[in-house]
Amino acid sequence: MKSIIKLFYLLYRYEIFLCRILLAALDHNFHAFRELVEGRYKRVYSKRSKNWHVVPVKEEKRYKYWDILLSKILKARADDNSSVVRHVEVSPTNPQNLAPTIAMREPPATKDLVEAKLSRFKSKE
Repeated sequence: MKSIIKLFYLLYRYEIFLCRILLAALDHNFHAFRELVEGRYKRVYSKRSKNWHVVPVKEEKRYKYWDILLSKILKARADDNSSVVRHVEVSPTNPQNLAPTIAMREPPATKDLVEAKLSRFKSKE
């Protein structure tokens, strides 16, 4: 179970989340204005309207930007003189720096919460 939690943490850390969003934005921007394939349509079912409709088919995606992106990444790594295992400062906008909990305020002591908890089977006195 601990290995699953570690894997989950590695896959969904804030930095990786940002990278995935940026890659999705790049993919969208490079493929937003693809040409339509003449005379080709695909059917799509709408759960909201509970009807079928057709949308035109666009040409296949071309990933021409991958070569440029990969070469820039490799060049940046080759030009980097520091060690890969160096200490990296966490960005001030990282959620880890905003608050330790999602409540955005200090949590009360666990002892106080336990004392304040009322069981639904106990009557209030």
